Amino acid sequence: MANHREERGQYLIEAGAFHLPGASKWQPRLTMTRLRCSTGLSKSQSFPGLTPLFDTAKGATRFAKDLGRSMADEGSARLTV
Repeated sequence: MANHREERGQYLIEAGAFHLPGASKWQPRLTMTRLRCSTGLSKSQSFPGLTPLFDTAKGATRFAKDLGRSMADEGSARLTV
């Protein structure tokens, strides 16, 4: 799934796109992983049903990447790992 991977702060952002069957649309996919530290193991959280839908995989991946970056930078309440 991951078309884009980057470490940002204490997180690994994995962003990609899923082509919806029977449609010519792409859905963003995002997985955030808190990197392993001295106090614990790494933990992941997926965000599989993101909207809006996009006409291209590149647009959907960019949306997921930007969302992951903002969640990591701002300490979003949606991020529970």
